[in-house]
Amino acid sequence: MREDFPTMREQIIRLTGLRATAAHGVLPEEQDTPQEFVVDIEMAVCVEQAVAEDSLQTTISYADVADRAMRILEGSHVNLIETLADRIAQQVAQLGARTVTVTVHKPQAPIAHTFSDVSATATVPGALLTSRRRRVVLGIGSNLDVPEAHVIEAVHMLSDIVEVEEISELYRTAPQLAASQDDQPDYVNAILTCYTDIPPLDFLHLLHHIEAEHGRVRTKRWEARTLDIDVIDIEGMTSADPELLIPHPRAARRRFVLEPWLSVDPTATLAGVAVADLLAQTEGQRTTRMSVDEYMPRVLEALSEWGDDSDFLEDFEDFDGVFGDDDPDFGDDDSGFNGHFGSWGSPDPRHDGGGGRRR
Repeated sequence: MREDFPTMREQIIRLTGLRATAAHGVLPEEQDTPQEFVVDIEMAVCVEQAVAEDSLQTTISYADVADRAMRILEGSHVNLIETLADRIAQQVAQLGARTVTVTVHKPQAPIAHTFSDVSATATVPGALLTSRRRRVVLGIGSNLDVPEAHVIEAVHMLSDIVEVEEISELYRTAPQLAASQDDQPDYVNAILTCYTDIPPLDFLHLLHHIEAEHGRVRTKRWEARTLDIDVIDIEGMTSADPELLIPHPRAARRRFVLEPWLSVDPTATLAGVAVADLLAQTEGQRTTRMSVDEYMPRVLEALSEWGDDSDFLEDFEDFDGVFGDDDPDFGDDDSGFNGHFGSWGSPDPRHDGGGGRRR
């Protein structure tokens, strides 16, 4: 986990001395005669929201933890306490803990000597800390400085840490403001789909690093920003962890997410609902696809001022339609901004994404 960005607070929740009488063991008599097993469970849990709200709804109920452990202890026979420990840890991790450590004690183990205990301990990372290849949908937006340049260069930086699959064209979006908020400039938004094997929580911190490279400073919620990169969805995964909610809790109501997403993935779904159906419910929101001729001069001028234009253009010039189908100098087909990047990206998926704007 990256150390240069603050993370939400964790606490350790412990449940100790959970007892059950069950028939587990290798010897024939252990399979016929129940004996006592004792379980200790330790969980690292993000408690930032739970503490702020003093609410059980945003943390893990230790009663649910106990129920899951008891179902395994009192369930099907296993030979080894190592197996029991691992199965309980896997089940508890599904409740949303970041890490789970389970110790199973077998104080009546068949040992012909004086002893006080036999135990096995298993530690399992939660899904947010597990590395495996996943398809991720990212929403990229900006409404300060030269927003188009921030969004396009963010794509450039992301290509160093992920395998890019699809990129939408740019869309201009009216800000959605609360009644108490001051006016803000329009946003420029895009959707990027990609693959990565970086654990989701570590990946989030890398996205924060890219935002910071673009001068993003977090002072209050929903303020104007130079760059915002949201994790919209991770295929095959849900998360109730307050630091990374999957799917994004407001994506289903945001046209600036749904319209560009649908443009690159016509069969996309969010939480089991077709993105096309969700988009139909956002007709009142103003989102307009942008023309390359509209924004490219500003992008090139900004990149030149930032000193990033040469490498950036060399990288992007070779990819079909990456600047849209109305700029003859970039891309040689009609695919629009929906570039197919293939193997583009760093061999090291944890590369921090160099080449970004420094401040």
